[in-house]
Amino acid sequence: MKKTRSLSVIKQEVITRQREHSSSRFKALLSSLFFATVTSAFAAERPNIVMIVLDDAGYSDLGAMGSEIQTPNIDELADQGVLLTQFHVTPNCSSSRASLMTGMDHHRTGIGSHAGTTENQKGKPGYEGYLNNRVISLATVLRDAGYRTMMTGKWHLGNKNPETWPAGRGFDDSYALLNGGASHWDNTPLFPSKPSTFVEGHKVVELPKNFYSSDFFTTKLINYIEASKEQPFFAFLSFTAPHNPLHAPEDVIKKYKAVYDQGWDVLQESRLKSLKEKGFIEANVKAQPRPKWIPAWNTLDKKAQAISARDMEVYAAMIDRADENIGRLIKRLKQLGKYDNTMFLVFSDNGPSKTTMEDYIKLSNGDIKFLETFNNALGNRGLPGSNTDIGPGWAYGLAAPLRLMKGYQTQGGVLSPLVIKPPANWKKAAKPISTPVHVMDIMPTLLEVAAAKHPFPQDSVTSLAMQGLALNKLIQGGNGNAFEQRGFGGELFGIRAYRQGQWKIFKAPAPYGTDRWQLYDLTTDPGEIVDLAKKYPQRLKALAKSWQSYAAINGVVEPNKPIHYAKPPE
Repeated sequence: MKKTRSLSVIKQEVITRQREHSSSRFKALLSSLFFATVTSAFAAERPNIVMIVLDDAGYSDLGAMGSEIQTPNIDELADQGVLLTQFHVTPNCSSSRASLMTGMDHHRTGIGSHAGTTENQKGKPGYEGYLNNRVISLATVLRDAGYRTMMTGKWHLGNKNPETWPAGRGFDDSYALLNGGASHWDNTPLFPSKPSTFVEGHKVVELPKNFYSSDFFTTKLINYIEASKEQPFFAFLSFTAPHNPLHAPEDVIKKYKAVYDQGWDVLQESRLKSLKEKGFIEANVKAQPRPKWIPAWNTLDKKAQAISARDMEVYAAMIDRADENIGRLIKRLKQLGKYDNTMFLVFSDNGPSKTTMEDYIKLSNGDIKFLETFNNALGNRGLPGSNTDIGPGWAYGLAAPLRLMKGYQTQGGVLSPLVIKPPANWKKAAKPISTPVHVMDIMPTLLEVAAAKHPFPQDSVTSLAMQGLALNKLIQGGNGNAFEQRGFGGELFGIRAYRQGQWKIFKAPAPYGTDRWQLYDLTTDPGEIVDLAKKYPQRLKALAKSWQSYAAINGVVEPNKPIHYAKPPE
């Protein structure tokens, strides 16, 4: 069994690589390296950290955002802390998690693409398909700074080599699904060509009886926390819900009976109204036009409507149950006397997914007959033995009022609310924060909270330094000027975007879009409806130049052919 590499070992490996490339850079790097020295007395005072990630949740899915889905525990965290309404992730699961765990753009980390690479990307730095050995993980830095590090749930950052599993990337305790998704009731895979793999520590394990993903992962994490004793801990609860297939306990599904019978067009309008009432968007913002490849709800026959409404009920129940488990975790921390000194973070890794179970089979070149093995009768949808999804219609409604969904660099794919409940003795911002921030900002934020030092300071010459900015002053009421002035780019599947302050450019090649830059003012047009490219050509030109700089700095290799993961239906 291979031992987890320590931060000092990783540092030496990186130093060796730097020496091979340039002796002058090596000397500069040596002068910049340092580690925090933490006494045991100070360690006891440092806050615990609980980071919770939902998988494929929509922008307006939380009660705190005005949703009809019941999330009282997440809402309570928002009430006790702050709600950041312009938190940017990436359009897909693994790339967001790569940035989350490294504090840098995902193209540097080994997850430059998602669901496969094109021929011109293969073998290029940053496109290894797993969290590569050139980066240092959040868990590794926190562990070496004296924290007990633990995670349960979805990993999706490496599965073939045990050194790429959570236990090999800094987690003392881990129980993880290595794949991007699986059944929530058992180990049935998304598609038969990629069996589901669960691991605990360095060992592949079998799931226990009566497994339900959100329940089990939460219980397991609580057990790890209870064993951490007086050591400060970093706990990562990585839900696989509400990623399809859609599964939830029957009693929770019943809570949403008939709630969605009016369809996704009505849901889009309802969510939009709630967001306006909450003050998160301006009163004159219009509903997002439904894409032509999504049918109007009233064109479906009664049977199709009943089936689709049931699927949405299951989706809502999945988020409801995840919130219920967050409540269990909060309750246990309070019983242990650890809640007040714990920082919570809750967000989604990307927007809602339009990808159907049939799409997954096609993407993997699998046999569509696999889907015939499931019992998807109306009354069994969401229960053991079923295999369903929400499809593009509901994804459109859930992203309200944002454009498109998972897989795209549009706001519907990359925007999530971020809930942060700081330790009880912290000052906090008096109202929701609309400053644009990024998932890269999480790692520097948590290292500052933990008084832990990254071995590569951000002003060092190495490209391995974090690129994010710490959020601590902002969430305590400080101004967001640095974040407004900073720009950040994005690229997946050749779809590109760059945001700076209120402005954003977007470009999608065929078959995804027009292959020309579009310009949007997100303050007045959060749904990216009105293209201002012709009205402000110089602003567009400047932002396009910034995107080119971003791509060069981060080693973006645009695919030389379409990757059909995000392609709209024919």
